[in-house]
Order: sequence, then structure tokens, then C-alpha cells
Amino acid sequence: MRAMERRVRRLCRRLKIDDPAFVEIESKWKVLPEDAEALRDWLDSRKGTEKVRKRVFFDQFLDTPDLRVLKAGCSLRLRYKGDGSQVYLQYKGPGFHRDGLLFRSEFSSERLDHVVMEQSHHDIVHFTDTPVREILKRRAPPGMVRAMHDHLGARTIARINHSPILCVYQKEKFNVVLNGTFLEPSLDRLFAFRIRGKGVHPLSVFWEYENEIKAKNNDLASKLKHLKELRAFDGAAARKFDLRPERLDKYHRCASCFVALARRRRTA
Repeated sequence: MRAMERRVRRLCRRLKIDDPAFVEIESKWKVLPEDAEALRDWLDSRKGTEKVRKRVFFDQFLDTPDLRVLKAGCSLRLRYKGDGSQVYLQYKGPGFHRDGLLFRSEFSSERLDHVVMEQSHHDIVHFTDTPVREILKRRAPPGMVRAMHDHLGARTIARINHSPILCVYQKEKFNVVLNGTFLEPSLDRLFAFRIRGKGVHPLSVFWEYENEIKAKNNDLASKLKHLKELRAFDGAAARKFDLRPERLDKYHRCASCFVALARRRRTA
């Protein structure tokens, strides 16, 4: 027991957070478009795997004009659920990879009721203009505020007023119950748009398989005890569909092609 407690404390120290309940452990894999349907059928028919739901939502990634959040290995997003009126500010801190798994911190604000969808007579959607630091002050849990200040600094947070990328998700989520924990594999189709001042917005479309281990009350010790089951499940999927690991999170994967495109245009 003490060994596990020390392991939990070491992990929190490495991620620079206080509360182990905010540690996320997941795997990510690239999926070829021609394999997506077969992988979905495999997940749906696998013994012990239950299909939970299919959802569509979108993220508005936030950053400074010079992409300090991206360069710090973090991501900050407004997540819009349902009809767009369910809005949350979500932050993921810098993480690390070990044995094919990504360990990082993950936080979410309360539902931002004051960021609502308002339709005008001309069918234009308007959103309340609220600084990120104001959301953190009024709607974010203390651990999220501390983590963002430790990882990014107050100066960077004050400069977050840029939203270069929108990403629409089509997520099919499954559930695998273990002893006291469960796996949450999902097949995601993503449509990423880079927003720019003029011209047609560039678009990137890709598939991704990810699998996260979860536990009651987000108990990190329980998650760590069942990493073998997570790796075994992913191993079976990877062998059958020749999946390749994806080391980038969604923001960094979306940004990687758009940033490279912008650089090529500047040097052309």
C-alpha cells in the first residue's frame, strides 16, 4: 500500500499538480479511414465490451497569438455539448509517455451558463466575450487554477485571446468493466478547421482510436493497478488492425499540419 501511495505522489509531482483525482491515463492510436468501420464492428462485437453512445460535439481551442499554450505541451479548450448551450472550459497540462500510455493532468470548469448560444433574426450565433482569467476566477476549481498558473504562468494566461482551431468530433464510445475500474475505448472521427482572417478555412479530417482507464471517484491508485488490462486490450486491437501509436493529443495533432502549412507559405 505504501509503495502505491509513493507511486501516486511521484506521478503528481511529475505532472505538477496537487490532487491525483485529476490525472488522466490514456492511449492514442492512428486509424486508417479504410479500417474505421471494421474497428467499430470489432469493438461492438468484442466480449465484455458494451457500446455506450455516439456523440457529436466541438471544441474551440484557445491560445495566445504566438501559441504559448501549444508550445508548453498543454491544451485549453471551450467544449460545446448538446445544442451548443452546454459549455465548459477544459485544460490539459503537459504530460509524458510511458510504455505506450499518456499520463497528464485534466481539469474542467463548471458549466458556463453565461456563455450561451443566442440566435439573431439573421441566424448569426453570438457568444459572450469573457476573458479566460475571468472564467478561472469565477467558475474553475482551485486545482485547475493552480495547475494553469504553475504550467503556463499568469502572463501567458492573461494573453490567451486567440482561437485558431475548431475541431468537430464524432465519438463512438464503449465501456469495458474491470474490477473496480473500467476502460473507455472510443473511435473518433475529427474535422479540424484552422480559422484565419480571409479565404477558405483549411480543413483536416482524420480518425483516431483512444482508450482511457477510469475509476470510481477518479481514484488514481485503482487506475494504476489495472494498466495491464488497458495495454492488453489495446494490444489486441493494434495487432488486428495494424494500429500505430499517436503521441500527439488532438490539439497538437490538429495544429501540427496547420502550423507546418503556415510556415511553408511564409517561406515560399
